[in-house]
Amino acid sequence: MTIEALKAESIKLSKLEKLEFLQFLVEALSDEARSTALTMEEAHVLLRRHAEISSGKTLAISAQTVKSKISEQYCF
Repeated sequence: MTIEALKAESIKLSKLEKLEFLQFLVEALSDEARSTALTMEEAHVLLRRHAEISSGKTLAISAQTVKSKISEQYCF
């Protein structure tokens, strides 16, 4: 199936189905990312973000909170 066909089919999904499909894609990308080594740039970003969160400069938001906010925003 082509990307264009997937796009065309995804338009037909309900909002809840689109969210579920999005979650599937994110998980699929996460699985791919786990099997891929970080580039130097990615490693620097990761270390910088870790330092920002550890120092309290930036607050982390849980995945569940993000999902809840998306659900509320799009009335799921």
